Amino acid sequence: MRRIVAVALTTGALVAGLGAVATPAQAATTKKWETIDAFPHTRAWGQATKTSSKFTWKGSLKDGRKDGWTACVRFKAVEGDRYQTVRYIIVTSGGTAYDGPGIVSISGSSSYNGKLYVQECRRSKKTGQYQYANKKWRKIF
Repeated sequence: MRRIVAVALTTGALVAGLGAVATPAQAATTKKWETIDAFPHTRAWGQATKTSSKFTWKGSLKDGRKDGWTACVRFKAVEGDRYQTVRYIIVTSGGTAYDGPGIVSISGSSSYNGKLYVQECRRSKKTGQYQYANKKWRKIF
């Protein structure tokens, strides 16, 4: 009788232990994003995914013509009172800012996963200064 009880208790403990280890797959939510049309010839679009542990994003950044400005886009990930910004610009193979028609792929991630925003911007080829879309962030999540 003691052996049967011992086997039943051990089996119960193993099943409970496996239940604690086996977790369901992380639920992820994906949304499309696009910047507001703040600057002529600058555009960015793509999709972002939120999981319980991070944000990831990917997309395209487009500069429509040679006009003295390099197209750029930045993301802001917020969690509580902390935030992280990530900015992308189009660069040449030599690493200098590009001014002219072109499209590049962008991607990134942040472990701050409370809210995610995107903002269109551009960089002056002459001065290197950035202009942002009237400080307007577009909320993705």
